[in-house]
Amino acid sequence: MSDDFALVDDREFSAMVSARAGALLDVAGRLGAVDPEATLALLTRPVVAFLHSQATQLEELLDAYGALGNERWRPFRRVIAAVKLFSRVHWTLMHLVHASPQYRLLCDETDLNLGLDQARRFTGRVLNLAGRRLVEAAPALGLTARGADVCEEVLPEGVLPRDCAVRHVDDVAETVTRIATAFLNLAVDSSPLSRAASTMTTDRRSTTLPTEDELRVHAEDFHNLQALYDTHVANTDAERADAELLSLRGHASVVFHLLEAATELMHYQERHVLHASPAADRARLFADQPDCVEPQHLDWVGRDLLVLAARYVQVGRSLAQQLLRRYAVLGEITVPVPHYRGFHVRPSTLVARVAYHYGSAVSMTLEGETYDASSPLELFRANEAINARKRRWLAQEIGKLVDGGEEHLGDDLARAVRGVLVHLSEERKVILYEQPLPAIECQSGDGQPVLPFIVDAVARLLALGKIDIIATVTATFRGDRRVLADLKLLASSGYGEDAYGNNIALPSELAYLRR
Repeated sequence: MSDDFALVDDREFSAMVSARAGALLDVAGRLGAVDPEATLALLTRPVVAFLHSQATQLEELLDAYGALGNERWRPFRRVIAAVKLFSRVHWTLMHLVHASPQYRLLCDETDLNLGLDQARRFTGRVLNLAGRRLVEAAPALGLTARGADVCEEVLPEGVLPRDCAVRHVDDVAETVTRIATAFLNLAVDSSPLSRAASTMTTDRRSTTLPTEDELRVHAEDFHNLQALYDTHVANTDAERADAELLSLRGHASVVFHLLEAATELMHYQERHVLHASPAADRARLFADQPDCVEPQHLDWVGRDLLVLAARYVQVGRSLAQQLLRRYAVLGEITVPVPHYRGFHVRPSTLVARVAYHYGSAVSMTLEGETYDASSPLELFRANEAINARKRRWLAQEIGKLVDGGEEHLGDDLARAVRGVLVHLSEERKVILYEQPLPAIECQSGDGQPVLPFIVDAVARLLALGKIDIIATVTATFRGDRRVLADLKLLASSGYGEDAYGNNIALPSELAYLRR
């Protein structure tokens, strides 16, 4: 920057920063003067808000003059960044402490309260130490503290009366299913976080943490869900009539704030701890910012917050499924069964995963028998009915070809079988997976009927997977219309495979099936 702009006068710059930083230095001095473990008592919401506001303004000012590239001001600027970030994290944790009793959380909050207390003690120690570093650095930079007036936090008991007019929701079921489905989709998106958290509970060091970018996306998604709820459900007659709706919002909110805090900690770790990888640079980094943050504790606190977030994601997921079942609007759809070998492993698993995703009861009826669509093994059983239906249809088609034309088929019925199959393939009534076809085991004998022989030979090739029959066999699914909509989309997409069983892309609406 100095190569392109005139240099600022050092005395003028110090005087300007001193005027802007004096109040922050005063509060920082008060924090740094007490025992680190006693800092929490001083960190009221007005004080934390003051620290964050002042540090944000001062960081902006220092950056405008290129402080990060200046050896004299760089250490001070880095401590300011720590005050800004950790005051923001501390504020988020304090918000959870005060707000979580209103979230109607469905699991024991003992671990949450313990985790928040430990995290606040950590951020309190960081702000205590950062306060000392600011005061220690101030004289050499020509900075002086000036008295700051920060209001005390005196909180009267009780809440304001809830007397605003209640909004009316015309279609409660549609509104609830929209919010609950959104939570379920986010629970699937957060599954890598949940898997990582499950191993963190046994060994804090055994798992690589999600990156800052990943955590920021997860946090923003849950923030958007909270906003969606506030737009369509908050202060409505539907919310007043069902307390579990407010509980669902509470779970989205607690996950959002835990991820919000964890994201900031991960940012600090990636930007200020791990970024300086060479030993010399790392030593310089801690010379710039001595003892403000304990890297190991930073990592542990971040992991503990993620474990809590993952836990509330799973609890909220179960609640969302309960709401979907309660507000389910039942319906039915009739769709073709999978063309490639019916309900084998892939399509059966995808259908079951749709049912599992929503937690709803879904049945499938085919040829007069009903199956549990949430169980792949149940769907496997339907294949015999599908194949029997295909065989009956194909026997009729073969009969049309053979009837009255036996004399034209010749004595070699094996050759006749091949000829019939080629003809049916050309009419797109069968698919030949193997060319040339394998040998037909049985040859004709004197007086052996032609039609039964060909039908039996084709049935054996079908059982061996050498051919498949292109026949429209349909199944009827019954259940919640939201689940049925996804099943209909899945069926229209070939159940994730083409006519030869190759994997194909699913629509974006079904992306949760591939995660």
